[in-house]
Amino acid sequence: MENLARQLYRDHKQVLDLLTERNSGSGFGRAVQRLFGDNPPRGKLVRIGNGTFIHSGLEKSLVSFLPAQWHEELYKTKDAWPGCDNWWAGYAFIAWVEIRARDDGTTGFLKLNAEVGPISNPDVRKGIIEAIKLAALAKELERIHFPAGTADEGRLYSRFLRKNSVAVNDIHNTAEVESKFVQLVADFAPEFELVASVIPHFLRFSGVLASPPLTPR
Repeated sequence: MENLARQLYRDHKQVLDLLTERNSGSGFGRAVQRLFGDNPPRGKLVRIGNGTFIHSGLEKSLVSFLPAQWHEELYKTKDAWPGCDNWWAGYAFIAWVEIRARDDGTTGFLKLNAEVGPISNPDVRKGIIEAIKLAALAKELERIHFPAGTADEGRLYSRFLRKNSVAVNDIHNTAEVESKFVQLVADFAPEFELVASVIPHFLRFSGVLASPPLTPR
């Protein structure tokens, strides 16, 4: 019986392995592993397509990160964004890609999100949102869009990307998920670059970065 079982496995190994892979769930986790590495630490620098990103966190159906140019500007001004210390990566912005399955259990889509977080000073929060909106308007980047009321006092989380998803024919297909992930992120490079360019100019002209307090002797 043992010999027969081994022979059956050898004869049908390819089919059995395929079934095992499909039953293990979405190919999203394996695609993320290929892109970010196995159990990537927070803060790991990775290259996706032609862009570089800082890993933030991983869940079953999403991975969060910061474009490297966002991280560079935010790191220089991290004390200017109180309220975001314990939010995602600890900065005022975050981006993530998530996968969603359709009812048939096979097809689905990847969605790229970007969000302004819970900056405690409502004027600062409103100011950075308005600065991004004006810059996007000037550059004619229509996929950056803040819904009405998103900068109102009391609002904490504001997503600002649209037309930001790509269809996946087979969510169990690791190669397809990985390819579509790279395609989606690369396609939004202009929007990533615009946000990075706004951060230092907003701080410079808004007076948010005031002179640091004197250190007691």
